[in-house]
Amino acid sequence: MKVCYFGTYDVEQSRNNVIIQGLRQNGVDVVECHARLWYDTADKIRSVRGGLFNPVLLGRALGSYLRLIRRYTRIGDYDVMVVGYAGHFDLFLAKLLTCFSRKPLVFDALLSLTETVVEDRGLAQRGSLLARLVYLVDKYACRLADLVLLDTEAHVRHFQRDLGVRPGKLRWVPVGADEVYCRGPSPVGESDPFRVVYFGQYIPLHGVNYIVEAAKLLEEHSDIRFELVGDGQTYPEAASLAERLQAQNVTFRRTWLSPEDLIAEHIIPADVCLGVFGDSPKARRVVPIKVFVALALGKPVITGDSPAAREMLIHGTDAILCEMANPRALAQAILLLKRDRPLREKIAKQGYLSFQNKFSSQVIGATVKNHLTEVINAKLKL
Repeated sequence: MKVCYFGTYDVEQSRNNVIIQGLRQNGVDVVECHARLWYDTADKIRSVRGGLFNPVLLGRALGSYLRLIRRYTRIGDYDVMVVGYAGHFDLFLAKLLTCFSRKPLVFDALLSLTETVVEDRGLAQRGSLLARLVYLVDKYACRLADLVLLDTEAHVRHFQRDLGVRPGKLRWVPVGADEVYCRGPSPVGESDPFRVVYFGQYIPLHGVNYIVEAAKLLEEHSDIRFELVGDGQTYPEAASLAERLQAQNVTFRRTWLSPEDLIAEHIIPADVCLGVFGDSPKARRVVPIKVFVALALGKPVITGDSPAAREMLIHGTDAILCEMANPRALAQAILLLKRDRPLREKIAKQGYLSFQNKFSSQVIGATVKNHLTEVINAKLKL
């Protein structure tokens, strides 16, 4: 099988890396046809706030798509095209190209663009022209694809209900974590102080404010320290809240680290890693990369008790699930793991085994390969 992996997808996004690595590990020839449009997440946010009809953005998009077309003409024959994440706008060019080649088209949507732009990041007001345009992009991108991949069953239900996508067109594939994080389990000890670590891009659905509030509730436990690593949209709000609460047990590391440095300096020394705790609909439909990274490295993880989390994790077995948007529940979960070392060791071990059995790139690649085989065979029957 030869796959044309197509679009302006983020080459540093773990989702794309996991699928490409996983397919190759399962004997699939993956040829990347890529052109950069965005520099990073902050660049995307700035561009959207400037309006989708911003002349600078439109010029960049035109240049990227011309490069994609040139590169596409050089890849030769293939069996199926996969549009990588986030490629909602790429679908329209991809559909044109696959119409000429008569090849099936698979869209790794992962999640809803409307959900991200309007509900989670608040970059457009509900009912605004931009919000309506993004909704139409969501809807018609899915219509153009022969198969749509999402990250959770919760998102499958959402796409059926709110975008009207046929159930037979949707498949869910966990996000997982790419090979750089697959180093085997790290020792579960108890450092002094007890280190509780969040790492990420401060996306609203992460609910970092709830982590800061939980830290304040645990301030009387002088041997518990919180490390918040990364930068992003809600960082100023979280830092301001910590200052206002005078949360002395929180340390912010506002820096971007390579995966190797993040692992060595923060994840391996952590006693507990944190997932997501926001109260948005999107927060309840996702299990983010940070959770899978913690599982891959054999670290005890606490994340919000959401429908998506329950699809993949078992409370008290391979993770601790606590009520979302509830700093007191999070504080209690942290205390539970601090006081019960055997439980920490159990969920760390079982979490690592769950990752190996269900969420590694090789397992995910096998799942995606099966879905691609299905859509190729269906196309041949037409």
